[in-house]
Amino acid sequence: MGIKTKAIKDKELEISIYQYCKKYDMQLYIMILLIRYTGYRINDLRCLRKRDVSGKYLEIIENKTKYLEQKYKERAEKDGTNPKPPKKARKILIHPTLKKILDEYTKDMEMWHVLFPSPRGRNKPLSYSQFDRRLDKVTKEFHLKDFGFHSFRKMCFLAVYEDNGNSIEKAQHYAGHTSSLTTSIYLDLDQETNDKITLEMKDPLRGLIGS
Repeated sequence: MGIKTKAIKDKELEISIYQYCKKYDMQLYIMILLIRYTGYRINDLRCLRKRDVSGKYLEIIENKTKYLEQKYKERAEKDGTNPKPPKKARKILIHPTLKKILDEYTKDMEMWHVLFPSPRGRNKPLSYSQFDRRLDKVTKEFHLKDFGFHSFRKMCFLAVYEDNGNSIEKAQHYAGHTSSLTTSIYLDLDQETNDKITLEMKDPLRGLIGS
């Protein structure tokens, strides 16, 4: 909690994490795949039911959006102005590979069943803290740093960026960010950009000190 997570860029390590989770914790495996393929946050996904993933699309009004809309409404009421129009639900086509995995995972569930039932309550979803404790085992197993559920979200958007010719606009659109700068900072591309600018900068001392 509170740490700055980073995307895992080592593909072999990424696959190893999926294999480990699939073997030892199927619920965690499905959760991290959902985040990796869709870019949704864990708290937007943990309360999903089978009916939510039975179609072609996954459509969610994200909790952060709900929170911000409530803040905008309160501010507007205080200032006597009109609040910002509500943001549309983020709608994502479920990738065919993910769809196949989800269909297999939910085949014995009823439509109203939660995807991640807690052992503590009938048809109640696992809490964030329960999921977090499970992911902590992965962190320790692979000796990871700056790692968390947000790592998979960043990996999703980073893949969109790289698979579309390093298009920050595509990554921004998929993430639902309001500015490309937000996406750039989120993916740690701001540092990469600064490094590139430094290396491409004309050296004012070139020829003077043997460079």
